[in-house]
Amino acid sequence: MDETEHNPKVNVITRWIGTLLVRLIVPAWIFFGAFTKASGATPKSLPRTILDAGSAIGFADHLHLLLAILTAIEFAFVGVMLFVPKLARTAAVVMLSTFLVVLIVAISRGETSCGCLGDHSLAPWTMFIIDASLLLAIIVFKPRMSRCNKSKAKRGLVGSSVFILGAWIFTFSSIFYSVEKNDNNLPDSWYPQDVSAWVGQSIDTIDLFGWVVNWPQDIHNGKQYVIFYAKTCDHCESLLYLDTFFDLRVPTTLVAIPEAKEGFFTEGLFDNPCFNCKETELPIGVDWIIGTPLVVAIENGIVQCANENEEYESPQCLNW
Repeated sequence: MDETEHNPKVNVITRWIGTLLVRLIVPAWIFFGAFTKASGATPKSLPRTILDAGSAIGFADHLHLLLAILTAIEFAFVGVMLFVPKLARTAAVVMLSTFLVVLIVAISRGETSCGCLGDHSLAPWTMFIIDASLLLAIIVFKPRMSRCNKSKAKRGLVGSSVFILGAWIFTFSSIFYSVEKNDNNLPDSWYPQDVSAWVGQSIDTIDLFGWVVNWPQDIHNGKQYVIFYAKTCDHCESLLYLDTFFDLRVPTTLVAIPEAKEGFFTEGLFDNPCFNCKETELPIGVDWIIGTPLVVAIENGIVQCANENEEYESPQCLNW
């Protein structure tokens, strides 16, 4: 027998801890993540693992819809945990287990953000530790048995339905309110699904290159580097401080990526050390979901190498 069977007081305490976990702490944790994603209204809050999976089933051109559906599902689980005691523990286990699977894949792929809490997301390893700890606590501390009569069960069903309906209205209205019609054939959001597939292609056939505001006239001539970067990106700054860009041997074009649909950030910018680099930018009005720096090596307009999140310590595409 375990200690809880010998000591009724301990048993009551552990049961209340379990109840507090599945009825308050876990739903509050999941609610915060869903609320920040709905309020932020950007597919950037989704990890690449989810974006790739969504694109595989037809959401490549509907990333805002994918964000809304996944956020609505999280709110639905929160509603069950808050108002349906008999299903609260099961809902918490299912939701946290799903989060852990996504985090394991994200960590294995080397992703730096899981998007679990929207713009407030922590590192995937940190989120994994938190979610795993909550799941373990739920398994160890079983909640107290719910003694609900039919009247209470009906009130719980009504409460969860009202909560879920309200959360869904907020989610879809908030996310789709941010989607604006572009008159210049730009997407609402865009991310490169597989930049390695660009190798051997002409830059004229790649959508991203067609959206750049102004290319240098000689972009198709000889060997060149193209670096898509954010002006607030620490990795981009470190890459541009390499000796390669102080003694520029290969013509290089820097393409600035707007940090938000509304435009570029005005604070936290780094000073560009590459004085001889040509500069241009991507247009505003799009959620650009690009791992920066994205380095592309081209020769006579043909892509020779392309890599997102290029490491400045051992860059793969700066070989000339």
